[in-house]
Amino acid sequence: MTPTDDMHAQALKLARTYLGQEDLDGGWFELGGSSLDAARLVSSLEHDHGWEIALQDLLTAPSVAGLLTAPAAAVAPEAPDAPSPTPVAAATGATSAGGADVLWPALARLSASERLTLAHRLLGDVLRESGEPR
Repeated sequence: MTPTDDMHAQALKLARTYLGQEDLDGGWFELGGSSLDAARLVSSLEHDHGWEIALQDLLTAPSVAGLLTAPAAAVAPEAPDAPSPTPVAAATGATSAGGADVLWPALARLSASERLTLAHRLLGDVLRESGEPR
């Protein structure tokens, strides 16, 4: 689905809410975002707006605003031979203990709908454990 101007505005509004700031000219982690909030944003965009953005793209984009306003930000399901995502550790400059290096390629092999289902399941588990309302 190609995003409309309204979808871009909603995506930016949601990102500002999750990040707690107006300025979105920076990377997700650089702006103080958590991976859980990134998963919530991606899930909300897909579930509420039918707009698919890969979590990896949000976490590694040099500018959250740039990603959420680019016409190409509406991601079609990945082709089976799509390149593996860059591990979060490498993208953030953190030292990897190997977990992300194994996890990202495994997630890349899942279809977009399988990744979304997994994210919803994991988010539900986290919310149940934290006692937060859904």
